[in-house]
Amino acid sequence: MGGRFDASDSMISPMVESHRRARSRRATLEQRVWRGWSLPYYPMLVFVRWRERRALSRLIAAVPSTAQGARCKLVYLMATMIADPAPTSSVDVVQAIDTLGPHRESLLACLRK
Repeated sequence: MGGRFDASDSMISPMVESHRRARSRRATLEQRVWRGWSLPYYPMLVFVRWRERRALSRLIAAVPSTAQGARCKLVYLMATMIADPAPTSSVDVVQAIDTLGPHRESLLACLRK
């Protein structure tokens, strides 16, 4: 797996890309808000934050159909949780673990490398 998440046959890959786009748009708008352009950009920032949360919750709730999709989801969620300064809900973590359960053996083998 290169720099991008390229699980082509998986439904997880589009969800990862959707969250990544929402996250980058949020970061761009937050920079504009901090530069003093808050009034015109604040409603868009609220919407983009909501969209980012929705994309993440859909990704957490999705059950991967392949081991490659499960690995993509696991790596992305781990990276997101490390990079995000806000604490992640324990309910979200438990739900993500439950959805990755069917691919537990292949994920353990991947993490042991």
